Amino acid sequence: MLEDDIEKIRVLYDKNDVRKIKCFCGEVCSRSIVPHLKKVHPKKWQKWCMDFVRLRNKGWAHRRIMWKYRAIFSWTVIEREIKRIVEQRKAQLKIPRKKEIAKWGPSDFELEKTTIWSFPKRGDWAVHQSDYRGNWPPEIPRNLILKYSKKGNIIFDPFVGGGTTLIEAYLLNRKSIGIDINPAAIKMSAERIKELETKNGEGMGACLESRYRPVAKVGDARRSSEILSGLGFDRESIDLVCAHPPYLDALKYTENIKGDLSHLSNPSLFLDEIQKVAGHLYTLLKKGKRCVILIGDVRKNGKIIPLGFKLMERFLRENFELEEIIIKHQHKDESTEFYSGKKFLNYYYLIAHEYLFIFKKREEKF
Repeated sequence: MLEDDIEKIRVLYDKNDVRKIKCFCGEVCSRSIVPHLKKVHPKKWQKWCMDFVRLRNKGWAHRRIMWKYRAIFSWTVIEREIKRIVEQRKAQLKIPRKKEIAKWGPSDFELEKTTIWSFPKRGDWAVHQSDYRGNWPPEIPRNLILKYSKKGNIIFDPFVGGGTTLIEAYLLNRKSIGIDINPAAIKMSAERIKELETKNGEGMGACLESRYRPVAKVGDARRSSEILSGLGFDRESIDLVCAHPPYLDALKYTENIKGDLSHLSNPSLFLDEIQKVAGHLYTLLKKGKRCVILIGDVRKNGKIIPLGFKLMERFLRENFELEEIIIKHQHKDESTEFYSGKKFLNYYYLIAHEYLFIFKKREEKF
């Protein structure tokens, strides 16, 4: 039995308090047992991974699954293996729906008026959820859409993730298109849109008159203009771009999807690819319209990489004008627990900021 094998695995600590793991077969592994399981016990490991997916589909969080397995596997390993199985189409993840809509919009919402934004409590109105890791809070696209667009305008998100931008565009009566290289992201976006329309149609407290069904399509942001052309949107047809790209490989959104920018760890290579995205976005935007990018800095090997300003420079090379720099306070970052130990904090500060760059397409060509 798989449960019996798990019970036989032991976590050991030597005299220097170094963690080791003893497999049920007697092999002692340093730090992680996963490579050993994949090599020596592949069938058992595959069954455990399928159980990860089963529990996730029951609504269990990654950490809850981790503790069921006695913390032998970290929650990040569990998350990674679930992604791998889904991408290999060995199983599917269910997209959880809300039982009911408590409210269809934020209470007492006011547009941000300064260049410092902070949303300590993520909005959960309509069908918004926080189950797609790395999604930006809905307060961000709501602020941007209301300030920089009008009803009926076209909003484009080239890194759509779990569909936050599309949901806000629908609620605010705008047309919207979202693409993502991750099929799982598009599946979630499509499910959320369907849920939104269904519950609105059922009259679950909604008074929405949106005439514009959002479009979610698998696609590479570096081919944005080609993809949108295939959907009937030509050059200079977009009124607002809202984008939240990866921060290098700080969070890998997929495991084996070719072309996923979140697999790039080299800043120069990453920025070269982001500049290609910027070129397509400039082509798609109408003159005088905005392209908004949320990006954060990263730390590698103890050194800070000013990814935000490096990205800003690449957009400026594509002829964008920089209109605003907004500092967003980053709350509840999942990686914080790995960098909040006393030893780490003796040397470094936790990164708690992100940049929201407001770029504008020039009225005239140079």
